[in-house]
Amino acid sequence: MRWHSIFVVGFAATAAARPLTVSSPDWPPFYIQDSEKPLEHGFAGDILDICAAKIDPNADFHAYPIRRMMKYMERGELDINIMSFKPDRALFMDYGKEMVFENSYVVWKRRSLSNSISSIHYLDSLRIAQLVGIRPSDEFREWFDLRLKSKSEIDTLVLNNTDQIVKMLAHDRSDVTVSSLAEMKWRSNKLGLSKYVVNTGLVIKKQDYFLVIAKASPLYKRDPQILNKFDSCVTRLKSTGRWAQLQKYYGL
Repeated sequence: MRWHSIFVVGFAATAAARPLTVSSPDWPPFYIQDSEKPLEHGFAGDILDICAAKIDPNADFHAYPIRRMMKYMERGELDINIMSFKPDRALFMDYGKEMVFENSYVVWKRRSLSNSISSIHYLDSLRIAQLVGIRPSDEFREWFDLRLKSKSEIDTLVLNNTDQIVKMLAHDRSDVTVSSLAEMKWRSNKLGLSKYVVNTGLVIKKQDYFLVIAKASPLYKRDPQILNKFDSCVTRLKSTGRWAQLQKYYGL
């Protein structure tokens, strides 16, 4: 099958000429699974679909959960991925030089909430619904973990569905969340609830995302220039109108 989704590029463990394998979580508008439109794979998904096909026309696309993906990357069972920079990741991944996309994590609130929010601690008395695993900064991680350990009667929910968080904000069942700027815009628009959720303007962290390759990957050992080939493909796309078209289409 040519396309399932995109985030990780890996190689099967056995064959000598192994096809490129690509996997992703559902993270619109960067990666989109189960789209009603057959060619709508997300901004980064479309780009990597194009670039993977240039390197391996038999590339196969599949989905892997995030935690399993990280383990496979560390062991070299998955090869190429798109990630933001973290020093611990750089221990087992090499990073490309060409930025694929930028993502900001911001504080969102329900429209009916009149509170002005200019720092994390303005959230202390508010109900928060947070997507599992989203701790975009050290400061927010420390604040949120303390909040989870506290015996406060204020709601602190950890959910595994961003659409559910949008609905909770829209229907006044939660006050705030820290979420991807692009994803919340995309999901609230798709749900027809964009007028009920508000970006407070408080940016928790802004991150650039780059191609990475696992240092333990047999692909990396066989072809150390493979990451440069992906980088070159991204550079070429940026020099054409196709890049701008994708940005406009996905609202980036």
